[in-house]
Amino acid sequence: MKYSTWVWGALATLMLAGCASRPSENEMNHLASSLTKVTAAVDATVRYRHPPEDMDSVELLRSATEHDSSLLQPFSSYTLLVRREGRQSVVLLCDPRTDAALLEDSGCTPHLDAHRWQSPILEQCEFSLDLGKICTR
Repeated sequence: MKYSTWVWGALATLMLAGCASRPSENEMNHLASSLTKVTAAVDATVRYRHPPEDMDSVELLRSATEHDSSLLQPFSSYTLLVRREGRQSVVLLCDPRTDAALLEDSGCTPHLDAHRWQSPILEQCEFSLDLGKICTR
């Protein structure tokens, strides 16, 4: 009886650890590549189309990707947020199950800015990039 209790306990622990595990590097690299395309579209929209300042993240993403809605397909099971400051913008990808920030990308740099999923402790789904410091154009 003690052996079966131990086995069930070990299985439960493994299942819980699997649910709380980090995303795979392969998955995150694929999403990072896709995110830079979304960020470029958002940047172009904010910079050149001048959407209303009170436009929310969902509407801004929709407006920025209306030319190619497939840009958002890789993120169907994630949360995407947009923040803008003047003519600068940043896109944040989060896990809706854990509210953890995964990737963060500004529109003013050619590379993905923050692989936040690699942090030793997963951070909350909040923007962390200082656009005033990283955007110099």
